[in-house]
Amino acid sequence: MIKLPKNSIVSAIAGVVFLIYMLTIPAAAQDLGKKYAPILGDYEFDMSESGMGIMTFKFYVEYDALWAWPQDIGDPEEMIPEEGEEFVFTIDSADEGTWRVEFLKDDRGKYTKCHVVNEGLGADMTGEKIIE
Repeated sequence: MIKLPKNSIVSAIAGVVFLIYMLTIPAAAQDLGKKYAPILGDYEFDMSESGMGIMTFKFYVEYDALWAWPQDIGDPEEMIPEEGEEFVFTIDSADEGTWRVEFLKDDRGKYTKCHVVNEGLGADMTGEKIIE
């Protein structure tokens, strides 16, 4: 039997733990992709009243989190699920305060609407999912 120094054993164990962790990251992202599949995609919001026209927001999973991206105007923001609620999230934006994002079913039972509220900004809008 080969005897290894103590620090080699600790290093080997740490390496195995790190490898297992790295292998679970893609699986976790895939699990979130499946969990959020009904709400993922692009949604159009008519913001004409505020002079901004039609805006598209993309909702997607990346890095083991759900993200909202107001395309063409800003950076993606992480969406935090509200405990005990299905498909209801908050976004804490450094620039704009707290947004509440709720995905809603249409009359066929499909998630095709997204209701977004920011009380601090007086924003209350509903977007429609772009179905391709």
